[in-house]
Amino acid sequence: MTSMSDPRASTTTYDAPRRAIAGFALDTLVGRSRSFARDARQVLDANPHPRRIEGIEHVPADGVFIVVMNHYNRPGLRPYHCAMAISAAIAERHPGSPEIRWAFTSEYRDRGIGPIPIPPALFRWVFARMARVYDFVALPRRETLVMSHAVALHRLVRHLESAPVGLTPEGLLAADTLVEPPDGAGRLLALLARNGAPLLPVAAWEDGTTLVVRFGEPFRPSERQERTPADLDRRVRDDVMVAIGRLLPRRYWGAYHDRIVRSGGVQG
Repeated sequence: MTSMSDPRASTTTYDAPRRAIAGFALDTLVGRSRSFARDARQVLDANPHPRRIEGIEHVPADGVFIVVMNHYNRPGLRPYHCAMAISAAIAERHPGSPEIRWAFTSEYRDRGIGPIPIPPALFRWVFARMARVYDFVALPRRETLVMSHAVALHRLVRHLESAPVGLTPEGLLAADTLVEPPDGAGRLLALLARNGAPLLPVAAWEDGTTLVVRFGEPFRPSERQERTPADLDRRVRDDVMVAIGRLLPRRYWGAYHDRIVRSGGVQG
């Protein structure tokens, strides 16, 4: 199994060009809107690392959908780089279509610059500004912020009326192999999909130094009734993570290995 500590793992680093950083910083401060797909293409074009896009034909040509992506993460290649590759690929495939409105965490914790900790409140401020610039949704991490969660969910539902949305069900939990998403992730996805928007599974991983993004076939959660909300949550989480896992090489299946095997293994 390849891991972040495996010496065979890729050490390529994705950097943002200084001009892009300067423009983004200015627009973040003043609250001016930007195109994430255009910025993504600028960042990707500035990095010479090989990339491979597979299954792009599965992306719906019209209508809204919900991108569900694994949280592939290592130093030098973060989930937002994977989201950039997805947004840029879809924008190139369907120019003029609404851009994906990504949902992401509202804050980081236990981060710092050397020995100096960075307050979570600073992350919350910065991420809120980022959400405004790209018309994204920052999802509060603390369960006590019930009202903030409700507002964020309402924004996701509103976005989905006219544009695709994107999430990583695992949240901040994963590194390179799949892990169980936090409780509630399945109920959130079921709620978003209840008006008919299909789930579009996308897997991101590395083949040597090549970043691979593979799109799977869209699907909708089954409509069978569950006995409890917890049962619904578990079933939708499993459906989504198995769909993502079937797009990944076996070494990345992690906590879903047995469930992916029972589902029939890798999707062609």
